[in-house]
Amino acid sequence: MQATKKELILAALVMASIPILAEISLRVANVQFDPQLYMPDQGRGWVLRPGASGVVSVETRQYVRISSHGFRDRERSYEKPANTVRIAVLGNSWTEALQVPLEKTYCSVLERKLTERGCFGGSRVEVLNFGVAGYSTAQELLTLRKEVWNYQPDIVIVAFYPARDIANNLRELNNASNPEQSPYFVYRGARLELDDSFRSLPALELQEIRMQNLRYQISGHFRILQGIAALERSGKIRVAMVAVRERAEKSGLDNLEYSIYAPPSQLEMQQAWKVTEGLLTAIRDEVKSHHAEFRIVILATRPQVLPDAEKRQALMRKLGVENLSYADDRVREFGTREGISVTSLAPALSQYAEANHIYLNGFSNANQGAGHWNETGHRLAAETIATDLCAVGRAGGENTAGH
Repeated sequence: MQATKKELILAALVMASIPILAEISLRVANVQFDPQLYMPDQGRGWVLRPGASGVVSVETRQYVRISSHGFRDRERSYEKPANTVRIAVLGNSWTEALQVPLEKTYCSVLERKLTERGCFGGSRVEVLNFGVAGYSTAQELLTLRKEVWNYQPDIVIVAFYPARDIANNLRELNNASNPEQSPYFVYRGARLELDDSFRSLPALELQEIRMQNLRYQISGHFRILQGIAALERSGKIRVAMVAVRERAEKSGLDNLEYSIYAPPSQLEMQQAWKVTEGLLTAIRDEVKSHHAEFRIVILATRPQVLPDAEKRQALMRKLGVENLSYADDRVREFGTREGISVTSLAPALSQYAEANHIYLNGFSNANQGAGHWNETGHRLAAETIATDLCAVGRAGGENTAGH
């Protein structure tokens, strides 16, 4: 009996030592796991975790730190400094830009370009980055209402990525990693209203959010827990990708991102376009009510900036279209009707990519032309946006600072 008791104690000690040895081994080998950058949120589904940091490695290894206010930006005060023009940029992962250093993101480069050029009557310029991966136009509107006005911006920009933003505004097409956790706006008659049913999800209960944040804090101190969390996230992403393919097949679209290059024939995409335009109008009205200026910047999609013209032509033949500008043209026409200034990045970026035979997406030979913008893509985007904003600033910039 005594021997059995000793054996049980020994077995317990061995079992207890396994995670300790694993932790030590991971630290000695300097094994690092991608940080948990996001947390659930009752208002917008998910947000960036304030103060989260670590090395991400999805497309390229990059150290990332989230500000204390919960954005991929440097620390900003709520109070706007004197003689400063503030520009708030709303967007998704293309604006969040985890793939490049913070100072190389188009928001950071744009801030420097506008200040260097003296585009707003010599006023200092701050470009605040409110981009969050997976966000739809609906989430951007909610971010505007909840967060952006705290910073007193003079100009609000929606960085519109057509290949994702339109579909993500409709529950049936949303290809975010967890579409059920996303807020949606729906038309009830002629009125666009928030469908907040997502808030009833168990993951968004206040107690569960508190527990989740506690788990994040604890796992931040233990490599083995970080590894387990990374495996869980990887599994969820794989499940989400399968769901995306299933939704695409169900809607009759082989690739949701390609559906923006022609007039929508499917009912779901027609609905998605209608909701998207309604949301952009709502943002315009919200911005106007705060006496700020609203602009849309249409981000260039991957096919639009392929340096190989033959590859673009091959895709157009496959899709049965004469060009890849349907979404850009439609948003520009919408902007003209609704009194919204629109900048399209595709022409300038495409011209540069083809002339210089350079990919603006991807970070190695293995993913050239895929993924998000590299540093060159961000720089060109910033320069193109700066050119348009400078024209506006020189026309009325002295009145813009401190509106």
